[in-house]
Amino acid sequence: MGRRKVAVFVAVLAVAALLAIVLQAPVHALLAEPLAQLWLLVDAIPQRLIWIVVAVLGFVIAFSFSRGPGKEGSEPAQLRPPTQTQIERLSELVELAETSNWARDVLGRRLCHTAAGLRALQEGIRQDEARDEIRSGRWPLNPSLVRVFHPQETGRRRDYAREMACALDALEGYAQEGDL
Repeated sequence: MGRRKVAVFVAVLAVAALLAIVLQAPVHALLAEPLAQLWLLVDAIPQRLIWIVVAVLGFVIAFSFSRGPGKEGSEPAQLRPPTQTQIERLSELVELAETSNWARDVLGRRLCHTAAGLRALQEGIRQDEARDEIRSGRWPLNPSLVRVFHPQETGRRRDYAREMACALDALEGYAQEGDL
């Protein structure tokens, strides 16, 4: 199998070399004169004008990339089912959250993002407004959600998994019934 790959590679290389030799004169005849004229035309343009055009193009490209895809419309994001690796990571985070403040914080931020999306859909507000209200503590008033969203303020707890389950139940009720 290895010899066959080497033979194919050598054959492709030989065909490419042969084509390069055969097509050198026609390609030179077709491209040399137009490229020389183009170079003379570009060389006649003042350097400042060329640099201004390059700078403007750079700013336009940078601005278009900074906006990111899909920011024009205000349509809600499409929900995708989680992959197995995402579920595994979440379960590891929940287990780690029993002893780790960092894991509680990560889970709280993820749940905060989900709750903000739910509230934006339920109440017709922007998602960043809903997220700001959650961060400031104005919403929700449900104590189990507050303990999960703001784990650093409530200190260390013994049964974080139970608190997370209560918070998830509250969010599920909010998603189905629109009431916390």
